[in-house]
Amino acid sequence: MSKFQLKEILACPKCKTPLKKYIPKGICPKCHLEFKKEAGIWHLLKISKKNTSASVRLYEKLHLNKFVGPDDGSYEILASFARGNKCLDIACGQGDIEKLAPQTVGLEFSINALKQAQKKGIKNLVLADAQYLPFIDNSFDIAISSGNLEHFENPQKALLEMARVSKIQVLTAHKYPPIPFAPFIYKIVSFIFSVKHQAIEKPIDIKNLEIMYKAANLRIIYKGTWTLPFNRGKVITFLPEFTNTPSCNFIISIKK
Repeated sequence: MSKFQLKEILACPKCKTPLKKYIPKGICPKCHLEFKKEAGIWHLLKISKKNTSASVRLYEKLHLNKFVGPDDGSYEILASFARGNKCLDIACGQGDIEKLAPQTVGLEFSINALKQAQKKGIKNLVLADAQYLPFIDNSFDIAISSGNLEHFENPQKALLEMARVSKIQVLTAHKYPPIPFAPFIYKIVSFIFSVKHQAIEKPIDIKNLEIMYKAANLRIIYKGTWTLPFNRGKVITFLPEFTNTPSCNFIISIKK
């Protein structure tokens, strides 16, 4: 997607007013939210919730340095959806999908993550919150959300926004490990070992995802399991990474 095209689809993250005509002034005419493009990155971040703000602070620290994601082919698979399409990568991190599919628009609420993405030569970058997407309706052919819905303050709102701006939605969302009493054990282990790599960590099972998709007026056309590594980065230091664990739900959907 060219710079000109990205300008064409920008909208106020708060009131959704199209911003194309107001780019020179850098202020929304309806709600007066300020926006800008600085050092090649569009700034349209609206943050209000306490936990979301805490997430921003944590991620800014995390992304001061290069972050190494899974090397199991996950990003190549997701990038194959993006290639040849007008695509949005929600919570793009340091741009692993964008590196493989350069036309993709990467959206992230950590400016440090976007700066790391720029070091990879990635161009179409937007600083914004997934719960307040700064784009007009139906801006994208495809929106990708990879392993982040469970970290949002309001995952239902994030899914509604994803549906609003895209025709097809591709999502992976972490679920609890396939063991008895997993939610309870997950909470106990996180508390005992002070697992604080996420400000919000709420795995979502497939039944709840189906309810959320119905509320977002989305039709699921494919659902399966994604085997991303569990305990990636050895968050619990004395445990290994479990590489073949069915750790994520994988869903492709379209609007009804």
